[in-house]
Amino acid sequence: MATTKTETAAPLEFCYQYAAKFICTANIPGTSQTTSSFLPGSYQTAINIHNPYEKEVKLRLKIALAGGFNTKWITETLKGDQVIKIDCADARPKFDLQVIHGFEGFLVIESALSIDVTAVYTAGKGEVASIDVEQINERKLD
Repeated sequence: MATTKTETAAPLEFCYQYAAKFICTANIPGTSQTTSSFLPGSYQTAINIHNPYEKEVKLRLKIALAGGFNTKWITETLKGDQVIKIDCADARPKFDLQVIHGFEGFLVIESALSIDVTAVYTAGKGEVASIDVEQINERKLD
């Protein structure tokens, strides 16, 4: 199982960054959960992170929200060939998000090694009406 902790020391050397769109909200017209950003329905994201190596890899993660709010960085250690998933249910406690109806932003992942990051986006009015799976491109940090 992956280990998680909030980062308090100086960051490790991270060479790669991934920014995956992260949407966990609903638009329910006629309620306090109405937004003009999305069509009526429920929107969910799940991010899968895979360490393709035999050795451990250290990651750090945060959520960047619109309006300039970013969560604190947390660290994860993935064992060789291990996968973790971060979805809407995981994100609130893991990143200490204090939101009422939902949120939209980016899950930012930094890694010392090139890893596999895949996003799964679902939308619907109850049962899934659409699903999209996207490989997230890496950015080399200087």
